[in-house]
Amino acid sequence: MIRSLFSLWMLLATLGTALPQEARTVLAMKTGVLLRMHVVAQDDTDEMQRVKLCVRDAVQRLYIEQAGSGPMLLRVSELLPQLTRTAREAARQEGFAGSVTVTVERHSFDQRTLDGLTIPAGEYPALMIRLGQAQGRNWWGLIDPELALDCARLEGFPGLDWSLTGFLNALFGLKREVTTHE
Repeated sequence: MIRSLFSLWMLLATLGTALPQEARTVLAMKTGVLLRMHVVAQDDTDEMQRVKLCVRDAVQRLYIEQAGSGPMLLRVSELLPQLTRTAREAARQEGFAGSVTVTVERHSFDQRTLDGLTIPAGEYPALMIRLGQAQGRNWWGLIDPELALDCARLEGFPGLDWSLTGFLNALFGLKREVTTHE
């Protein structure tokens, strides 16, 4: 088993960007080079949908201003306390007094297309922001959509972790869940 995994890793590391776009996207999502972000509203009222989008904008703005280089999952994990504070402050500024929960966790997702980039169905890490009971519609995208889509289209995910550790994380999932609660 270990010999087979090592052989597969060597093959994938050698192929690098020669892999089909779908395979590169799956590896980028599983290793956290690309990271989905979901903001789930308290409910489906127009007001909560507006608050949800304000929280999204504030969190993405902070991420883009503060994040250095490297996989998005690693950067989000490092910034999680600040991202949580920002999400809560944005919700409060918009008049929402309920709980705001921010976590990084694995979820199963359906196939989605974002600006021409198809993200195949699968289980991927995601930054989840839940407002109150989180019973409303959610917004989803990538934490840094412009950078992510540029990398996907032009450079073949230069931040993809081809190390053995990165490969094993892609195969077997996150080693831990990062959570910050109110």
